Amino acid sequence: MANVSKLSLAALRDRIAAGTREVDVVHNSKSDGTGTTVVSKMNYVPKFRVPAWLWDGGAFPAQDLKLGGFLIDKYACSQPDATSISRGSTTPNTPGLIAAVSQQGVVPWTDISQTNAMVAASNRKINGRSCHLVTMKEWATIAFLVKLLGHDLRGNNNWGRDYRDPDSWEYYGIADPVVASYTASYNKTHSRVLTGSGPISWSHNGMANGIFDLIGLWEWLDFVIDCGRYQAIKTAAINDTDGITATDTAIVIDGVQSPELWPATNGLVLIKAEGTNTDEYVIYGSFVDNGNGTYTLSGCVRGQNGTAASAHANDAVVQQITDYCVIPGGWTAKVADAGLNNTTSPATFTISNLVNGPGCTGPAVGDVLQCQTEQLTITAVSGNSITVSRGANGSTVAAHAQGTGIAKISPQMSNDNPT
Repeated sequence: MANVSKLSLAALRDRIAAGTREVDVVHNSKSDGTGTTVVSKMNYVPKFRVPAWLWDGGAFPAQDLKLGGFLIDKYACSQPDATSISRGSTTPNTPGLIAAVSQQGVVPWTDISQTNAMVAASNRKINGRSCHLVTMKEWATIAFLVKLLGHDLRGNNNWGRDYRDPDSWEYYGIADPVVASYTASYNKTHSRVLTGSGPISWSHNGMANGIFDLIGLWEWLDFVIDCGRYQAIKTAAINDTDGITATDTAIVIDGVQSPELWPATNGLVLIKAEGTNTDEYVIYGSFVDNGNGTYTLSGCVRGQNGTAASAHANDAVVQQITDYCVIPGGWTAKVADAGLNNTTSPATFTISNLVNGPGCTGPAVGDVLQCQTEQLTITAVSGNSITVSRGANGSTVAAHAQGTGIAKISPQMSNDNPT
């Protein structure tokens, strides 16, 4: 087999195009199987590799990116009984047992919270397995795929068409009649459009077999960025017929999700409660591949982060948790004491759970911080202790409780709205 990391860009594009395929997924309209049979249009994204140093003059990515190998909806989700003139019979923000469906030419499922969108997504069961909202890695995969394929992706970002396209009939999607009054109030003919009704330039590869509507609408994803912090959670399960005791320091796991992304040393896992056992945080010393589909967490320190060491049964769920700061040149942390739970200026407080973003080495004098709706400027740093002046850039001084998130504002962004 050819070494795909050595393929030319043109050959790599051809390989991906050949592996992309549409799949009709038959499932029930309800999670308990009591609904009707429906079909969701999905796309299989083939496994592919983005070679190291491909973009940005050889600066990115720093290593090969191994991506793909999953199904994703071809169209924005809708209710099972949605039509071209109706969103469907389910109250938008109360999905209950109703499964989200991927189908073309219907009113999309809107006006739903992230929490309930997660429910609607998981209500779709394929061969007994629940689906999920698109994860950060899956979304990034599609973004990289668009870039790799060289497609000039377009979408509904200008009242029914792409702003880069001519104001001509054939460049518009089909108007969604559910929002007709909203559209008319702006003296427009289009705003939101029916799923997959735009031109093929709205698909990820510029072809009819592509993934549509990636641009121009708000879509819930299965991750949250809070105060610049993204928490990546990868799952596994305990692999021990007798389970583990509260004193075991070596834990064997299987069913490991993305093992290449687990920290090799000093990783944090949460073993979820089952039966009478309780949630337990564990810090492991090393992550060892046993070569048979199982891995060993060795050198485990049990009962961390305020939890107690507990016995856990075979197949108990294990979550590996890694925090990332997504603020270029910034950092994120938690207020660790009562030092900011006042309106005193200057104020000194300590931080915990510090995570640095790309290009940042930690708190420094002159950093402008955001804590809820207040901005603060660092005047002194001593270890985890920080002194700040309050109410920077016209923001209002306010008390901030222990545990509140605080972050350095990226030097790459404008700062004209402190709140």
